[in-house]
Amino acid sequence: MTISKRLLIITILFTSLQSQARNWKRVYIPDTYCGNGDQYSVFVEIKNPKKLAVEFMGGGACWDRSSCKGPNLRTILFPIPRIPVLSAFSSDFNDFSPVKDYSAVYFPYCTGDVFAGDHVAKYRSSFFTQKVHHKGYSNVTKTIEYLKKEVINFSKVDDFVLYGASAGAIGSLIHAHQFDKVLNLKAKRSMIADSPGLHFGKTFWNKFPPKLLMDFDQAFSNANFNIDFNDGLVAENVPAYCDYLSHWNIGVVQSSKDIIMSSVFGNISPEEHKKLVFGKRGLLEMVKGIPNCSAFIPESKMHTFLLLVTSSLMEIKKTTVMDYAREVMEGKNTTYAEL
Repeated sequence: MTISKRLLIITILFTSLQSQARNWKRVYIPDTYCGNGDQYSVFVEIKNPKKLAVEFMGGGACWDRSSCKGPNLRTILFPIPRIPVLSAFSSDFNDFSPVKDYSAVYFPYCTGDVFAGDHVAKYRSSFFTQKVHHKGYSNVTKTIEYLKKEVINFSKVDDFVLYGASAGAIGSLIHAHQFDKVLNLKAKRSMIADSPGLHFGKTFWNKFPPKLLMDFDQAFSNANFNIDFNDGLVAENVPAYCDYLSHWNIGVVQSSKDIIMSSVFGNISPEEHKKLVFGKRGLLEMVKGIPNCSAFIPESKMHTFLLLVTSSLMEIKKTTVMDYAREVMEGKNTTYAEL
């Protein structure tokens, strides 16, 4: 099976399954857009006003007509058609999830920009020009504002959990500070970023056009990530990021040989990815000595772990990925790694 087919299967899994348990309400957000120009919407369930779980959907990224529309498709740009699948972490379908009794907000992904874009691109081919609304960053900003005004009393939330997988993990890292501003000062804050990558090849950024790079630079800078577009090793920003959000408990789940974040997007091999993860500027070294941040790094080519129950049961030293997520929420912040 080719890498492109694997990515397409992952995208389908992100968009086609359904969660039967939560009582979702679809909320359309004014002046927001999916990549194809349709209005953006989120899904909300109010269950416990004092506990709130937010999930960012994943699903690749794109940077030109081929990757946005095909034949080298790398994401989706249309609103998800049905009630979304929730991760094993976020679902209330059974007792497995640590946030099953929380109110929930689900942010679909349909802008191809890891929730970091704020412009309309015009991608040209030999025959026509294709508009793509890379509006992920502004969509999230406007959604938080709208939810605060019309739907959720953030000031009453005592326990806030932010989760995202793949592109959604990057979105979680980028937008945690925006939620931080609307939560009350005493609320407990936790984040689990599931497979954000953070270890890419030196030519990784070359594929992106200037306007998208400008959006990335602004979005990451707002979150205290200072990106060097001549170097794909983003993980070295983790200490400054954790210090910026020192009142959060932050956990990063990242396999050492992540096939998607290396071969598909990262411009490196899985083995090169592993060397970066365990290198001097890699994730393992970057979380050492940081009281509010930790990592779970299995020896694996898997991409994302908390979406499915089966993968969430992967263990390091008899601690599963789901156990680790619970520990992050409890403020334990212990790092696990298979060297």
